[in-house]
Amino acid sequence: MDKVMFRALDLEAIDNTLYEPKYEELTARQCFDIKSDIHPGAETYAYNVLTRSGVAKIMGNAADDLPLVDADIRREFARIYTIATGFTYTVQELRAAQMTGTTVDATKAAVARRAVAEKENKLAWIGDPDYNILGAVNTPGIQIENVAQGASGKTEWVNKTSAEIIEDIRKLRKKVTVLPGHSNSSNLVLCVPAEQYEELNRRFSDFDARSILQVIQGYQWFSQIHRVPDLKGVGTAGTDSFLVMDASPEVVQLVVPMDLTRLDEEWKYPKWTVPVEERCGGIIVRYPMAIARGDGI
Repeated sequence: MDKVMFRALDLEAIDNTLYEPKYEELTARQCFDIKSDIHPGAETYAYNVLTRSGVAKIMGNAADDLPLVDADIRREFARIYTIATGFTYTVQELRAAQMTGTTVDATKAAVARRAVAEKENKLAWIGDPDYNILGAVNTPGIQIENVAQGASGKTEWVNKTSAEIIEDIRKLRKKVTVLPGHSNSSNLVLCVPAEQYEELNRRFSDFDARSILQVIQGYQWFSQIHRVPDLKGVGTAGTDSFLVMDASPEVVQLVVPMDLTRLDEEWKYPKWTVPVEERCGGIIVRYPMAIARGDGI
């Protein structure tokens, strides 16, 4: 029986869809540096976290109490997982494409790509408790605080004045910028949930036609400001949160040893199944203190 094979033209159309850049759709790849120099066959990725101790001091002529410094290197591990899905084409769909001289409809490939990208994005921000994967919002050691009440007696941004919202952001930013080596970071990022991001588009005041967002951008506090829907409900008691973080590669990276890849097609009447997979380790946070989470907005 004629299976109606895929043509090179069909597979090229699928691959072009699979490898479209994902940063245009979801936010993790916009915020985090991608670490891709790991072999896709690796099951774990190991990295060292260095903590130094000791100080120098002024010594007297005959003093023998030389102060010593030390460097404690702690080895951390991140597991690497396979994210996979697939899509099918029936023999009739292939026949119809060949009859008209066109390629197969690549919509299914786009849906598969989106599904993998959404999973990757979720792993980066909130992790996956079933596999003990932690995300940016719940990595141990990040700084967490509840935002202050506004004049209304409430903490939510929808109930706060423009100045109170900016003060919430300034205070959380300060938690990162006061850290040694982070005061002048060129990779300081602000991440805000969808509803609160829209609040930033509110007019600043009756006397200032700029939006709150434009005022913040004018301060040049952040290299990037992102709308991140994944931050909804991730705070204490299920409250919405925002993040301020130094997104430098030395602080945090998204581990993707193998980007989305189409595997060999599998035939079983009456359809071809096209598997796709990615190897992903979520994010690694080398310096958790450089991520600050504000809850209750």
